[in-house]
Amino acid sequence: MNDLALSPRDEAMLAGEHGAAAQMGMRILATMARVMGAPRLLDISSAHIDGCLYHGDSGIEFAQRLVDGGARVVVPTTLNVGAIDLLHPEEFQGTADRAARARRLMQLYEQMGCRPVFTCAPYQAAQRPPLGAQIAWAESNAIVFANSVLGARTNRYGDFIDICAAITGRAPATGLHLTPNRRGQLLYRLVDLPERLLREDVLFPVLGYLVGARSGTKIPVIDGLPPETTEDQLKALGAAAASSGAVALFHAVGVTPEAATLAEACQGAAPEATIDVTLADLRATRRHLSTAPDGRIAVVALGSPHFSLAEF
Repeated sequence: MNDLALSPRDEAMLAGEHGAAAQMGMRILATMARVMGAPRLLDISSAHIDGCLYHGDSGIEFAQRLVDGGARVVVPTTLNVGAIDLLHPEEFQGTADRAARARRLMQLYEQMGCRPVFTCAPYQAAQRPPLGAQIAWAESNAIVFANSVLGARTNRYGDFIDICAAITGRAPATGLHLTPNRRGQLLYRLVDLPERLLREDVLFPVLGYLVGARSGTKIPVIDGLPPETTEDQLKALGAAAASSGAVALFHAVGVTPEAATLAEACQGAAPEATIDVTLADLRATRRHLSTAPDGRIAVVALGSPHFSLAEF
């Protein structure tokens, strides 16, 4: 592991001068930064927390320890979905004990000063970081939206690390926080697609799934989307790409803020590979996603990610 340059405030937190919770958070962040090879930490301006979703008692125990240590978030921080619907708790399908534990976890994060918005789309409901803002967000669709559509900068932060960043106001200076690491790597050219299809909502989750599955952790650049592509369409594309792969950032030439041109998206370099996307490719991907072509519909699920007002 490399040496990590810490600021005087970082050192003070490590020494416990800002309380036990900040000390634990900084210790975890510093260890993570060293493992990732980050030379330093950087300031963040917001956080989004995924650890408020109950999966087991370890989440409660971690959050309780932070609360007992005096944890308070030091940047605007929103909460992702919880395990129960607070408006319709009677519809919860689990046991009363599990519901109580899920609610307890949500309350613990509220006690630390997090905003109880309980949405996976905070960028459309609570906070929209500006272009270039350094943030620490969890939730895969929120991460890819913030990086790609807003041009903010975050790595893929997960449970526990997200709240450590929120209570310290710091994150490792590595990965997508840094300009060179935001260079587009794989070029996807939309070839001979009907103009009508390019404006249909159905295109975007299918295209996103295809791009994510082929990209893995690399940064895709999509060339051929119309300039008037909507925010909700980009949301659907990014959410699918983050699910079928591990895409945390994509560029769409002439659409997203860091891709006015293909050259800008790739920072002047040539793409590592060029993939032509045809109508046949999209049809094959849609068939792959359509696992129940007939029979009685049992459930209709809407809003993943959560709907915007325009989508309702």
